[in-house]
Amino acid sequence: MVAIDIGIWIAYIVAFVWLFRKGRGHDVMLSGKVGFSIQAFAFVATYISAVALVGFGGLAYRYGMQMLLVAAGNVWLGTWIVYRYLAWPTRVCQRNLGARTPVQLLAKGHRSPALGRCLALIFAIFLGVYASAVIKGAALLLEQIVPLSADFLVWLVALLVGCAVFVGGLRGVLYTEAMQGFVMLIGISMLIFAVFNKVGGPIQGMAQLASLPPTDAANTGFVSLASGGEGWFIMSLVIVTSVAVWAQPQMIQRHFALASPHQVDRITPLAMCVLTVLVGGAYYVASLGRLFLPEIAQPDAVMPTLVRMLLPEVGLQLFVLAIASASLSTATAIFHIAVSAVAEDLPGSPANRMRWFLGIVFIVILSAGCAQVKGQIIAILCATSWSVVGSAVLVSYVALVRFGRRSSLAAWISCAAGFVSCLLWYLMMDKNLAIFPPLFPSLQIIPPFFVGFTCSLCGWFCGWMLDKNAHKNSHFWPEEPPLN
Repeated sequence: MVAIDIGIWIAYIVAFVWLFRKGRGHDVMLSGKVGFSIQAFAFVATYISAVALVGFGGLAYRYGMQMLLVAAGNVWLGTWIVYRYLAWPTRVCQRNLGARTPVQLLAKGHRSPALGRCLALIFAIFLGVYASAVIKGAALLLEQIVPLSADFLVWLVALLVGCAVFVGGLRGVLYTEAMQGFVMLIGISMLIFAVFNKVGGPIQGMAQLASLPPTDAANTGFVSLASGGEGWFIMSLVIVTSVAVWAQPQMIQRHFALASPHQVDRITPLAMCVLTVLVGGAYYVASLGRLFLPEIAQPDAVMPTLVRMLLPEVGLQLFVLAIASASLSTATAIFHIAVSAVAEDLPGSPANRMRWFLGIVFIVILSAGCAQVKGQIIAILCATSWSVVGSAVLVSYVALVRFGRRSSLAAWISCAAGFVSCLLWYLMMDKNLAIFPPLFPSLQIIPPFFVGFTCSLCGWFCGWMLDKNAHKNSHFWPEEPPLN
């Protein structure tokens, strides 16, 4: 059995190394031609991290089937809407502008190199520090099966990811993410079948779950949306995880590999199907875990407890690989964006090999170093990354790629208003991160992303009205034939 476990991990590492080497000889910023299945699995793997599978799985145990609304939002708002309305227009804009990175897409699109450098700094810091949480999660997971300290494993994981990004560039990242997405699909599928077998099937399990008495978190039962603040919390998760994701630079960059609108039509159903199994299946079986698990106070312990209880040793190793893959796929995507920001976007010129290498060294030191620091600033940056970046970029990104609206002034005001307001809301009103007692406690229920997005949208319209030249020069992007 030990030999089988070792063989599984060796096969995984060999496949990982072989796939990231597929990017050798290619521009580190460009992917070249990539098949639709690789793109679909890479998109899902970038989207879904270990936080979604383990952390949100634990929330499903606490809140019940209402967490499936989050999964539905990820599938329809975060995937179908994106590929239906944003993916191909992003690719067309990227080619028309000659942009090599998401930062350049926004900077060239809105005719403001200074805005690009400002966004590059935000991405490098926030995503570089956010990567620390991702690699630390992977290290803590590996610590359970590898006789090495978590601190050493943090550096090992960071170096492995950095090496993959250095050698493979964007093309290598896409291929390794696709493999990791496939491993995630296998691991979660095994757990789904094991739980269904335990409770007698999905329909029987839901019927049993419906008979359980309500709790504070599921105050209308475990198969319906809770009322009051708990229900509002679920709906806010839907928006933050399904809409804020539109403007995450690592997700925008996935559209750069598209070859034609017809490829979009093939990627969309596959990505939606895989995502349904991963998040929908994970949240469904975690909810059913309440039928046979003892009371678990710590949400992060729910999924590991299910795995240890129901899966054989080989299944346990595959599930650990799935969670490790979720962390590594997210880490490689974030590393690539953060390194791009440091090596190319900040200097304002294409990165050579030495600058790319130094950028990777910087991000490895930043992320691995922060992973070993306990402090309020690091905690805030990790917790606020998606909301802050989404608040800063979403409006100006959609205005550019979907509506062809270009305005340096509007983009500046929108990005600044969204970034500052979202971050201040975290520091002043968030229950966990506020540094001072809130002046209006009743407003704490409003998610920071909602505040940031609203301020960013208002800032865009104010800037648009003030920028008279933008009205003359802005235009809608024309439909383009498939790219060669």
